Amino acid sequence: MKLNIKMIRVTFIFTVLLILPFKGLCTNKKQGFRIEDGSSVVSVTCLDGRTVHVQAYPKDQAQKESMVVDDSQFIFPDFKVISDKEKTALQTDLLRVEYDNKTKNISFFDKKTGKQILAERSRAFEPIEILNDKAYSISQAFSLYPDEAIYGLGQYQEGIFNYRGQKANLVHANREIANPVLLSTNNYLIYWDNYSKTRFSDNQDGATFWSEVGDGISYYFIYGENMSDAIAGFRNLTGQAPMLPKSAFGFWMSKERYRSFDELTGVVAEYRKRNIPLDNIVQDWQYWGRDNKLWNSMEFNPGIGFDRPKEVIDDLHNKYNVKLTLSVWPGVGPATRIYQSLDSVGALFDVPTWAGYKVVDIYNPKAQNIYWKYLCAGLYSKGVDSWWMDATEPSFKEGQYQDRQEYWSKQAGMTSIGTFARYLNTYSLVLSKILYNNLRNESNKRVSILTRSAFAGQQKYGTSTWSGDIYASWDVFKKQIPAGLNLCMTGIPYWTTDIGGFIVKKHDPKASTGLEAVTDEQTSGYEKGLQDPAYLELYTRWFQYAVFNPMFRAHGTDVPREIWHFGEPGTPFYDAQLDMINLRYSLLSYIYSDSWKVTSQGGTMMRALAMDFTSDKKVYDNAGGFMFGDALLVYPVTKPMYYDRNGKTEKPNTTISLYLPKHDGRFWYDLNSDKCYPSGTIITYNAPLNTIPVFAKAGTIVPRDQAAQYATAGDNSVMDIIIYSGKDATFTLYEDDYETYDYEKGLYSIIDIKWDEKKRELTFMAPKGELSPKMQSRTFNLKVYSPKTNGTATKSEKSVTYLNKEVTSIF
Repeated sequence: MKLNIKMIRVTFIFTVLLILPFKGLCTNKKQGFRIEDGSSVVSVTCLDGRTVHVQAYPKDQAQKESMVVDDSQFIFPDFKVISDKEKTALQTDLLRVEYDNKTKNISFFDKKTGKQILAERSRAFEPIEILNDKAYSISQAFSLYPDEAIYGLGQYQEGIFNYRGQKANLVHANREIANPVLLSTNNYLIYWDNYSKTRFSDNQDGATFWSEVGDGISYYFIYGENMSDAIAGFRNLTGQAPMLPKSAFGFWMSKERYRSFDELTGVVAEYRKRNIPLDNIVQDWQYWGRDNKLWNSMEFNPGIGFDRPKEVIDDLHNKYNVKLTLSVWPGVGPATRIYQSLDSVGALFDVPTWAGYKVVDIYNPKAQNIYWKYLCAGLYSKGVDSWWMDATEPSFKEGQYQDRQEYWSKQAGMTSIGTFARYLNTYSLVLSKILYNNLRNESNKRVSILTRSAFAGQQKYGTSTWSGDIYASWDVFKKQIPAGLNLCMTGIPYWTTDIGGFIVKKHDPKASTGLEAVTDEQTSGYEKGLQDPAYLELYTRWFQYAVFNPMFRAHGTDVPREIWHFGEPGTPFYDAQLDMINLRYSLLSYIYSDSWKVTSQGGTMMRALAMDFTSDKKVYDNAGGFMFGDALLVYPVTKPMYYDRNGKTEKPNTTISLYLPKHDGRFWYDLNSDKCYPSGTIITYNAPLNTIPVFAKAGTIVPRDQAAQYATAGDNSVMDIIIYSGKDATFTLYEDDYETYDYEKGLYSIIDIKWDEKKRELTFMAPKGELSPKMQSRTFNLKVYSPKTNGTATKSEKSVTYLNKEVTSIF
C-alpha cells in the first residue's frame, strides 16, 4: 500500500485537541498538537521558541524513541495552539507552524514578519519488511524559495557545495559521511531523524528526503537569527561539543605506519631537535602484530618493537611534551582474547571483512562492556592520550564505495537492537558514545576521539572527523573544501583531511565519482612519490589549507610525511611547511578561544562564506574560500602553478582570481602584505609557493602568540593583539587549564577585548570566570591596522601592561 498524504480526502474527521487559543497544551507528555484522520497521524511538538519536532505516520504503526534527541528534556510552556476550520497552528514569539486541514501539509512562518520560511509539499509511506521488521519506506518533500541555497547532508566526494538542483546518497563509506542535516540561507535547519539508507534530491518536485526504513516521518525544524544560530539550535537539540585539550589544535604527525616505538620516538625527537612545533604523534595499526589473526587485540606486541608501552608513553609526555594517539578498530581478529569473549556472547557479525577480522555488534550492551574492558586494561592503562577510532562505518569489505558498504552492512542482518538496514548509519555514533562515557568515568582528563564516520549528536562525545582514504590529486584536494564545509554545516565542528591525500602512488578510477570523464591525473597517481616535484607542490598547497582546518594533521601511506623528507632548511618545500606550522602555533589563542565558542555558544569554527555573508548571494556557490573563526577569510590554492605531469612549467602563473565578500566593515586586510581591499570585489592575487591567500575582515580582533614548541608551552605573558579597524570589534580571549573538564564548573578565565571605531579606543575588560589569573601582569602588544585611500593599510603600535583589571588604550 502506498499512502500519499497529499491525496487523502478532506472529509476525514479530525481529532483536534482544542479549537480555541490556549497555552501549555500537553498530550502524552508532548507539547503541541496531534491530529488524526482515518489512517494517519500528524503531530507537532514544541521544544523551544524556535524548534519543533514534526512527526507523520500511519496510525497503527508504533513509534520508536529517537536515538539522537530526547524530547522529554525540553519543557517549553510559552506557546499556544490555535485552530479553526482551515488550519491548526502552533506559535511562539519567533515561530508559527501551521497544519493545513485541506492539504494535510505543514508550513513554517516567521512569527514577527509573517513571512513563510518553508512549506511541506507532500509525504508518502510505502510498506516494507526486512527480516520480519515491518516498517515503511518514507518520503517528505518541501517547497523552497527559488533563490535560497542549501548545504550540509554530510561529507561527499563529488565536489557538490550548494545542493540546489542536486542529489545525495546518504550512506556511510570510507570517504563519505552521511548526516541528514540540511541548512538553508533562509536561516533554518532540518534534522531528518532517520538512520537507514537515505536519499536527498532537489528538483521540480521539491526538496525531498527519502529513507528506506522507518516507522514514520520524523524531522526537527530549527529557525535561527542567522545560519550560525540555526546550527547553534541544532547543538542545543542534539548535544553541545565539549572542549578538546588545547594540544588537539596543535600539529598532528601521523603516517601509515610507525613500525616500532623506537621509530615513533625517533620522529618526535627529530621534531624537537629541529625546533619544529609538535603536539601529537599517532600510532596507526599493527602495533598488535602483523598477523591479521591478532587484529585489534587491544594490546601492544612486544615481540615486534612495541615493548614497555607505559615507559615509552611516559617519556613522550615528560621528555618531549607530546601526546600519543592510538588507532583502534571496530573489528577483532580470531586469535585474540577479546574475540573469544565477544564470540561467547554472540556479539560478532558473521560477515567477511577485508582483513579477516569480525566486526563487533557494538549495539549489544555485553559487547560494549567487553570492548571497554580490554581497551582499558591493554591500552588506556598504559597512558594513551587520545583515540583514533578507524573504520567506524563499520568497515567490512569494499568499503570505499557506498553501494558495497551498504551491501555488506546489510549482510550482517540483525544487530542487537534491530536490523542493520534500519540502523545503517549509526555505528560510529554508538561506538563514540561508549568510548566517551567510559573515558569520562575513568578520569577528569578531556576526551579526544578521531573517527572516520559521524552522525547527528556525535559531536557531544569529544569527536573529530576526517575525510577518509582519499587520493592525491588536485581534483580530490579541491573537493575536500566543499566536503568539509558541508559536514561542518551539519553541526559537526571538528574535521580534517589526510594532507596530501592518503594514497599517493596508485589511484582507483572509481575514486572520482560524479565526473563525466576521469582524467589521467585522477587515475595514475604520483608513482615517484617524493621524488616528483609535482607531488611536492600539491602536498605544500594542501598543507597550507590544513593550517586553517579545525584539526591540523598529516597522514597517509606510500610516502613518509615528516617535514625533513620534503627537503632541508632553506629549500622551498621544507620552508613552506615550517612557515605554516609556525603560523598555526601563532594562532593557537585565536583558535582555542574560538573552540570555547563552539562549546559555549554552539559555534562553527570553519564556515562557508554563505554563513557569514548571507546577504551577498555571490558567495552562495563559492566553495573556494571559507571563514576560519570570525576574522580570517582563507582561499587555498587548488591548482598547480610550477609543475605539471611533464615536469617544470616554463612560465609559472602564480595568480588566482578570488572574490572578497561584501560586508559592513567595507574592507579586507591582506595577511601577507600591507594591502587592503574593498569588500564586494573580485581581485587578482599573487600566490607563489610560500603563500596562501588569507584576509582579515575589517572590524575584527586577532590575538597572535609567541613562538612555542607545543600548545601549552608558553604562558601567554606576552601576546600581540591585532585590530583590523573599520567598525566596532570584540574578541573574547579564553583560557583554562587546557586539559580537564574543570571548565564545566566555571574554572576558566575570559578577557573581553573591545574596539570602539569612533573613539579609536581599545579596552581590555577585567577577567571573568572562577579561574584565578595565571599571572598578575602580562604585556599586550597592540597593532591597529587602518585602510588608506591608496589600497594599503597603516599600522599604529603601542604596548599595554594588563594587571587583571580594565584598561583602555587610545589610538
